[in-house]
Amino acid sequence: MLDKNKIKKDAEHYLIDGSYGKAVEELEKLSVIETNDPWVWNSLGECYANTNEDQKAVKNFMMAYKKFIRQNDMQSALSSLERVLSLDSLNKEAEQEKSNLLKKLSKEGINPLKDITKKIPIFSEIEETELKDILKIAKNVTIPDQTVIIKEGSKGDSIYFIISGIVSVQKKDKDGKEVMLDTLSDGDFFGEFGFFTGGKRQASVLSTGRVELYEFKKQDMEDVAQRHPNVSKVLVEFYKKRVLDNIIAMTPVFSGLEYHERQDIINRFELMVVEAGRVIIREGDPGDAMYVVKDGSLEVSTLDNNGKEVVLARLGEGDIFGEVALIAGRERTASVKALRQSRLMKLKKEDFQDIVEKYGSVKAMVIKIVNERAEDTIRHLFPGGKQGA
Repeated sequence: MLDKNKIKKDAEHYLIDGSYGKAVEELEKLSVIETNDPWVWNSLGECYANTNEDQKAVKNFMMAYKKFIRQNDMQSALSSLERVLSLDSLNKEAEQEKSNLLKKLSKEGINPLKDITKKIPIFSEIEETELKDILKIAKNVTIPDQTVIIKEGSKGDSIYFIISGIVSVQKKDKDGKEVMLDTLSDGDFFGEFGFFTGGKRQASVLSTGRVELYEFKKQDMEDVAQRHPNVSKVLVEFYKKRVLDNIIAMTPVFSGLEYHERQDIINRFELMVVEAGRVIIREGDPGDAMYVVKDGSLEVSTLDNNGKEVVLARLGEGDIFGEVALIAGRERTASVKALRQSRLMKLKKEDFQDIVEKYGSVKAMVIKIVNERAEDTIRHLFPGGKQGA
């Protein structure tokens, strides 16, 4: 006799690991036992969608839709239809069912989009037409109890929004022991650092009980943002509040500031995109801004006494440069150019000066760093180099 609980648990773990072939094997077994469980059909749809078997994916998402309707779970039913239309935009059956479902919900005074904005506050700043486009790329994920959703130090570019359930956020201390930092529940989100920067995960996230999530891939969201400028604007503000604040808090220059003081700083940063090969700052030019690398790769260099270029450092996500010339009131001590297309957060000179004057701890720390970097540059120039700018 088949153990449906074990089969389901195995299927869930294969889904999380991205082992879609093995997940399909378990889900097919489960579909015979749990014929009315929409999760089974929805999960099969996701497996086939991730292996580019769109026709099979559409078939299973439509089956999931019908099961959700029987359970009166209208939001999940709508999500299944959106997944069908994301794979087959001309699917007449899905389009008609979606139209009928929306009319039914409207008559009952239910607006599924408003329900989502209540659960996920960031979406409250996005227009309805934009939100519809975003929901087409949303992936419904169900996580079993005591499962590591993301692991500290791993790579990942997904951001997760909690529809229901509780997760714990954990990070290793200096002795390698896991320490719980926070618990998150309905409407909260996690994974934003990897999503925005492409960098390694800063903490582990573990499910506490069964958890239902919306997962968004970075590239999918960026495609939507290109079509909807307002979405891009909302995401940049989101980045400032969640990621840039963490970068600022961990940067020695600003480490002595309180949360509300850091918010004063990050609100002044502006996003800029630079193409590969562009020189952002040039040695000898006056300093007019400092920068935080949102994502990308840059190279810091200077000229030695013989006029030969010396590479001092490579910069990546979360690195700060350009502050030396600002605080010291002198010319740039090095050049910085983009090795590939990069996105930077720029803080203008006048804003930086205002911050330095406003917060004494910032001024004291930057002066200290300037002195340290000056010594470091001299050491590297004879015979090598390290960053300045």
